[in-house]
Amino acid sequence: MRLTSLSQQTSKVRIGRIITETGSGRGDFRLDPDWMTRGCVIVGKSGTGKSHDIDLLAGQVSQLGHAVVILDRTGEHAEALSRLSFAHIMRPGQDFSFQLLSPSDPTIESTDEGIEDILDTLSHYFAVSFGQGPTPLQQRIIRENLQTHFRNGWGVSQGTSVVDFISLVRHYQDFKKNVHGFVESCESVVSRLHPLCVGNLGRVFDQSKEGFSVQDLFAPVLFVMDLSSLKYEPAKNLLSQILLKQLFQEARRLGRVDGLRQLVVVDEAHNIAPRDPEYQSFLEMIAIENRKYGQGLLVATTSPSQLSEALLRNASIRFCHLLDDGKDIDLMLRFMVNRLEIDRYLADVRMLGLGEALVQVSAPKSIPPTKVAVDFK
Repeated sequence: MRLTSLSQQTSKVRIGRIITETGSGRGDFRLDPDWMTRGCVIVGKSGTGKSHDIDLLAGQVSQLGHAVVILDRTGEHAEALSRLSFAHIMRPGQDFSFQLLSPSDPTIESTDEGIEDILDTLSHYFAVSFGQGPTPLQQRIIRENLQTHFRNGWGVSQGTSVVDFISLVRHYQDFKKNVHGFVESCESVVSRLHPLCVGNLGRVFDQSKEGFSVQDLFAPVLFVMDLSSLKYEPAKNLLSQILLKQLFQEARRLGRVDGLRQLVVVDEAHNIAPRDPEYQSFLEMIAIENRKYGQGLLVATTSPSQLSEALLRNASIRFCHLLDDGKDIDLMLRFMVNRLEIDRYLADVRMLGLGEALVQVSAPKSIPPTKVAVDFK
């Protein structure tokens, strides 16, 4: 992918050429990067151009002086963008890592507050990777074992390793073995945490990488967080959730700002923001709460019906590539046009070519679904 150099006067990103009903072009389709604070969703079947859209948008937004952070599950964005001089490819364990069992907010000093912060992170991990958050008994087990650790003289900011915490839970399990339900719940907690300390994963979740700070990710640079080295999907989910939680918190610490400060990009977003009315993901929190802090969001998925409906509803920019599943098509068009216009666009969605998309904007400027041939330079 080649990015056109952007002059200082350029204030919008070029998506591609507008296609008319006769097939001829009628000018460029451009977006103001500040609109990204209102959210952007890209959908389409695999191989229709979603990943290219991400690389095109992220590269141009970064060139305009904004921070961009891409969470890359497969490594394809790292490969495509590594040739750009302003792209920084970062890999877990090598360039960044986090201590899972310590507060995500470094300003927390209270033990009780620190424990609740850790439990919040684990609750998101359980909900997304295992389909359900921790039960009340599992929450009690996690709380009481963290309290035991911190009562032994460790500062709350120091946290503990996953291996040491599992050892605490095992001792606790022996102590509670005659109490109904405790053995099974302890085993459940251990089974969800154990994969995080297998092989090299301990380096990723047991300590924060020296010299790395989430604050660095707000510099006007294109960061690609390449998660492809993590073999297991739950580990990718958890690392994504920790990153998003800390980015969410840091944006709020930096205070309010007009326009775009940072664009957070997540491909295959349904993995960490599933369609579950009982669960609110960190992505949804960013979309709903952080526009006033200049944090924009771009998410992509192959199946909008699997993605959080709150993300679809709160996005103001929607790219729709080729879809052939009726449920996905109906859902996207329901958010892009009113019910009376849906039939008008049904055939378009099913017949879009490679790199073609219907692009619709609802705010701050209203642009009806427009057929665009996305740049493939």
